Amino acid sequence: MLMEQDKHVKKSQMPEGQHKSLQGKDAEFEGLKKELEETKKKLEEADKQAAEAKDKLLRAYADFDNAKKRLAKEREEFVRFASETMMRGLLPILDNFERAIVHADAAGEPKNSPLREGIILIKKQLANFLIQQGLVRMETAEKKFDPHVHEAIGHMESEEHPDETIVEEIEPGYLLNGRLLRPAKVRISRKQDSGQ
Repeated sequence: MLMEQDKHVKKSQMPEGQHKSLQGKDAEFEGLKKELEETKKKLEEADKQAAEAKDKLLRAYADFDNAKKRLAKEREEFVRFASETMMRGLLPILDNFERAIVHADAAGEPKNSPLREGIILIKKQLANFLIQQGLVRMETAEKKFDPHVHEAIGHMESEEHPDETIVEEIEPGYLLNGRLLRPAKVRISRKQDSGQ
């Protein structure tokens, strides 16, 4: 309060021209102060917009990066499994070579006969090619039945095996690069009914 009185006293003691000049400068100062406040608000708004734009840019970059990774993964999956149809078509041929060997043995064909040896060589060559392409034959003997990778063709009553154990493989199952290509067709055990 004393300062206001001092200002008032000082202004009243000033000559008239200086007093008006000071008032003009006060008004100019207030105008500059107001302009400075508006500029600060505009700057804050511009900073806010820049932060939003940066956030949008970062999100767009992350979306782009994720899309790029997803496309690379899809391309890799496509390449890994592009041969799936061909592999499915070759499996019956491999099965028939195995059946031919079994039938040759059952027919009494000598182990060293050229026909039997030729069939075995062709079967091995085909099997090796399929293995190089990522084909893996599933092991089923004495395994627990899994409906995700096995197809039950029938049951056999057995006291030797626990329930739901594979006792016979009818047709082998295969995985292609870790994914099921063909389920194994199997017979599974069932405990004998004690009531009979």
